[in-house]
Amino acid sequence: MDYNRISDLVDQICTLKEEYQIILVSSGAQGAGLEFFEFQNEPDPLIRKQMLASVGQARLFQVYFDFFREQSVTPAQALITRNDFNSKISFQNIKTTLEGLLDNGIVPIINENDVVSLRESSFGDNDQLAALTAGMMRVDLLVILSDIEGFFTADPKTNPDAELIRNVDQISPELLSLCEDSLSTGGTGGMYSKLKAAQLATEYGIPTIVTSGLTDQGLIKAVKGKTSGTHFHASKRKEKSDHGNWMLTGASVQGTITIDDGAQKALIENKSLLAVGICNVEGPFEKKEVVLIQNKSRIRVGVGLTNFASSEIQELIRPKIKPQGVVVIHKSHLYTL
Repeated sequence: MDYNRISDLVDQICTLKEEYQIILVSSGAQGAGLEFFEFQNEPDPLIRKQMLASVGQARLFQVYFDFFREQSVTPAQALITRNDFNSKISFQNIKTTLEGLLDNGIVPIINENDVVSLRESSFGDNDQLAALTAGMMRVDLLVILSDIEGFFTADPKTNPDAELIRNVDQISPELLSLCEDSLSTGGTGGMYSKLKAAQLATEYGIPTIVTSGLTDQGLIKAVKGKTSGTHFHASKRKEKSDHGNWMLTGASVQGTITIDDGAQKALIENKSLLAVGICNVEGPFEKKEVVLIQNKSRIRVGVGLTNFASSEIQELIRPKIKPQGVVVIHKSHLYTL
């Protein structure tokens, strides 16, 4: 662990805390565990990872706790798995707890609970955890700190001609293709992961900044709008009910429905999704399961509880002349971004 870097980050958070409520999503448990043990005798890599995290998480939080308490600020630890977001009750409990901590001037420090997370219940990396947390809490800004200045046209570490992209209005498949499959040192998230997290957050209506955490006052500059990093501009935010917020940010989708332009316009106007507007179905999923709705450009439109299984929808959209008036997702169970 880089103790100087952690101390600097805590200093910036404490400065910002005078004006803002801050939630910190921080990885590093396994790296902290390696300072004490390596568990080289454990042949199962998943068990080894969980053992390292179980040792390191306590140490990681202790370091944060000591630095925060030096400035008379109290931090709190929250360890979360993807399944906690999938469950509406757990989702609401986490949200209520975090709101209570913030209202009492406490800084929540969130990390994935690696000790119990399996591949199917994992966020994959903390960029995704940060984006989902941002959506759950309906925050005003998500800042992702990296080891480079922002999002470039190529990897600036290997390509001297790489150019910084300062503003992004929409994250397209072409933009995603610019990312090389490189991972951060010791971690699981590279720039592709950060771009996907920014895409998720901006769809929730949350502006996102990717910038360097190694520059002087990098976090403060980002929050104050003075960073030279990459700004991802958000779509217009729509206020959602608690259930709608969970459906959009927490519920685990079981499949995907692709719709045409007419259906997208209808959904934006708060109408139901009809079979006639569906172009394609990716499954399998069953009746009354949560599905993702996207347009023909594969941009997320919303989520909903389907009235039909994927196999039934395939039959509905197969004929050249599709049946009229068949409601696949009723507007009362459909939530658009």
